[in-house]
Amino acid sequence: AIKDHTLLNLDAYLEELDRSVTEAGGTVHWARDAAEACAIVTGLVAATGHREVVKVKSAVSREIGLNDALAAAGIRPHESELAELIVQLGEDRPVHSLLPAIHRGRAEIRELFLRELPGVPPELADDPAQLAAAARRYLRGVFRTAKVAVSGANFAVADTGTLVVLESEGNGRMCLTLPETLISVVGIEKVVPTWSDLEVFLQLLPRSSGGERMTPYISTWTGVAAGDGPRAFHLVLLDNGRTNALA
Repeated sequence: AIKDHTLLNLDAYLEELDRSVTEAGGTVHWARDAAEACAIVTGLVAATGHREVVKVKSAVSREIGLNDALAAAGIRPHESELAELIVQLGEDRPVHSLLPAIHRGRAEIRELFLRELPGVPPELADDPAQLAAAARRYLRGVFRTAKVAVSGANFAVADTGTLVVLESEGNGRMCLTLPETLISVVGIEKVVPTWSDLEVFLQLLPRSSGGERMTPYISTWTGVAAGDGPRAFHLVLLDNGRTNALA
């Protein structure tokens, strides 16, 4: 019912979201399609002077082909979610929305890490704990040095301008808090009217996706705040056929 109401009044809630994000110190960009969204993001990254970005797992970034667009502009994207990292290192494609690398066996992952991850000891075993630890050591270095992050969002709250990401590893929270610049690409269908609507959706999402009672990491951010989190926040609102589907 909340979603139906929101979609029937999507124009008003998107305008409210724009105002709320702007009032909180963020900058809102509107993208008609994938090409425009990629151009906006690559332009924002290039303007920082940095050539690497760390990424939160994002279905919408894959939808628009963002990694390829960044690479074409001379910008290196680093996936930080473990399965997405495995897919990226293997120059592969995900086979499942929640478990992108489930087609890879642990022996395969060991060989991939030995070949592609810097600093991995040759005696690395194919034990899952050792593989996760190797990825963690590598990603910690990326988190410490990356100045720009790119994310999606599970929800965008119109009345507060808050963005919300749910994830299970903590990599998302590192991406959303450590870099100086945060760029979030969000489909226009992700908007919800009020903060209190999250009471429904924060229960619904983990139950309907993975059969979990709750998600381990729920991160929210609202614009920018001095001395706390990124110094610059950009929200790219993506259509890319969504209004046609709604019509």
